[in-house]
Amino acid sequence: MQLMPRTAASLGVLNILDPVDNVEGGTRYLRDLLDLYHNDLLKTLAAYNAGPQRVEQYQGVPPYRETRAYITRIILDLNRKKSAQRASQADSIVARTASGKS
Repeated sequence: MQLMPRTAASLGVLNILDPVDNVEGGTRYLRDLLDLYHNDLLKTLAAYNAGPQRVEQYQGVPPYRETRAYITRIILDLNRKKSAQRASQADSIVARTASGKS
């Protein structure tokens, strides 16, 4: 995760180079953003990348190429992982059904 110094300080992260502090602070920040944007993932990711002030300024995802590419990359990765998880669950159900266990 990448926390800007001011954001890290506001989250109480003392050492952004410490992996545990960094990940804990970053996940708290994402939770705060999800709460702020009522679980709107696009706005949350945009705010994480470009800053909440830019999301407010543009009343949504700002028109920055970097931010839009970041959101696209994260959403595609999330969808790939969800698809793989569903496929694995389906395989498990098929295997249980084939073995006579349900």
